[in-house]
Amino acid sequence: MKHDFIRVSSNKTIIGAGDGVTLDSLGIDIKSQSNIIIRNLSIRHADPDAISCRDAHHIWIDHCDLSSIPEDNDICDGLLDFTYGSSYLTASWCRFHDHDKSSICSSGTRNFRDYGRQRVTYHHCAFINCTQRNPRIGYGIGHIFNNYNADNRSYAVGVFARAKVIVEDSYFSRCRSVFRQMYSAEQGPDDCYWGFLSSRGNYFESCGDTLGWTEPFSLEPYYDYAFAMQQAHEVPQLQHLIGTQLGLDSDIIPFPADGARYVASGIVPRAHEIEGITTYRYFIGTTADDLQEADPITLSFLPDTQYFWQAIAVGGKHDGKASPIFRFTTAPTEPRSLGMVREIKDTLIEGESFFRWIVDNGGSGAQASSLCYNNEGSGAQASSLCYNNGGSGAQASSLCYNNNENSGKDAYHTRLHRLEACAPLPPLSIGKTEAEHGSFYGLCFVESHPAGSWITASNDSCTVGDEGPGCIAYRWADHDGVYTVTTTYLDEKSGESYIAIFVGEECIDSWRATANDNHMAEHVTEGVTLRRGDEVRIEFLTDRKMRTRIDYISVK
Repeated sequence: MKHDFIRVSSNKTIIGAGDGVTLDSLGIDIKSQSNIIIRNLSIRHADPDAISCRDAHHIWIDHCDLSSIPEDNDICDGLLDFTYGSSYLTASWCRFHDHDKSSICSSGTRNFRDYGRQRVTYHHCAFINCTQRNPRIGYGIGHIFNNYNADNRSYAVGVFARAKVIVEDSYFSRCRSVFRQMYSAEQGPDDCYWGFLSSRGNYFESCGDTLGWTEPFSLEPYYDYAFAMQQAHEVPQLQHLIGTQLGLDSDIIPFPADGARYVASGIVPRAHEIEGITTYRYFIGTTADDLQEADPITLSFLPDTQYFWQAIAVGGKHDGKASPIFRFTTAPTEPRSLGMVREIKDTLIEGESFFRWIVDNGGSGAQASSLCYNNEGSGAQASSLCYNNGGSGAQASSLCYNNNENSGKDAYHTRLHRLEACAPLPPLSIGKTEAEHGSFYGLCFVESHPAGSWITASNDSCTVGDEGPGCIAYRWADHDGVYTVTTTYLDEKSGESYIAIFVGEECIDSWRATANDNHMAEHVTEGVTLRRGDEVRIEFLTDRKMRTRIDYISVK
């Protein structure tokens, strides 16, 4: 097979005309691009991927048919792969069939670029006669609803590396294993490769392994989707609507996306141009039954309010065509759970902190919620369900970045990891403090090591960090003074780790773990000045071959 593909740049829409267009042995490559819609395409036998997204964000794949044949399995890789730091993918009403590795969201393990990204939605998709990765999600968060899975010979949905996934009201038939813990089934949820999955209202027919693992997160801050859901037993009846369809090229696509939440109150709702249409009449109201004609440019929207709206085409061959009734909810006046945000840089300069505090600047119409930032200007949108590709490309940001000025470019690469509500850091005082009792940022998790395991760890546990930066933070709760701080860590045999101690933003000591003897080691830092309330933290960075494990910190 030839490696033939179409390379797609940012702010593009590709729609198959009529009842769809077929690409045979020709894939689509999206690399370091954003704000892209692909609809109504059938892609077969593509080498290596039917659709490949690398370092890409805000991608909507809709009503596509992606497949191969068994003879292609040793050549073709994925049907839809979303890798190398990509985020904000929606796959809707797509058919994946007759393939081995259908769709992966991550770049495997130990790829820090995926951490805090890989935010994906799959709804009303079918995975039929596909062996695995239907889909498989690592590091990020995923929402899967109203999907149809049949004859998945290995497993349907796979999770790993702290991914949080909700699967609801989907239909699974004759799947050998419905949910698969990829790497940590024996170690349990304390392992950094464990994934979390919640199963809600799903229907299982002749399937194995149908239990999920815990309730991972709330969907409420991301979008409103209940209006788009069917019950699981109804999903098989929707199969004729999945895949390529006639007439999608004249669909009216809304901005903001249907179901969007936390939309800036200064937004101007609009519908995209379709062939032969340049203007619309708009009808807007606070209930679906009471829409009044209005000019969205002059209309003022109240905060924290749900609005319904409809667009009707004026002129051309589609004159009088009415859209469905769309909805969005504006952001509240006061940002919710605003506090400090710790930013993780992608590179580390030795001796310089790779974390810093950022405080939301407020004002200028910029609004934020506990999981969403909306940017200034008309391009703001906060939804993962469906994306608009018009305007400047400054698209939504839920829990990832605030793209005020650069249309998402710089803001995407300098992402925000976590939003905190200004709760005090855990205390650090004279004596021994376990690493697992701190606050974690970056790629840092608790790892259990009960008696008899290969690591003898204090309190039968330690913290572990994989490739990329991690941090354990405390608040000094004892008397002001000058102290000696001892950090106990595992010097793993397979690579090198950089470790540093910070008080506030000052790096007071740093070292490299290079003994490579797989034993616990102690590093002593003398003359550390600590004042009550100081932030004290251990920061670390590993190479691709190892993990960093911090056991405890002693102060005397």
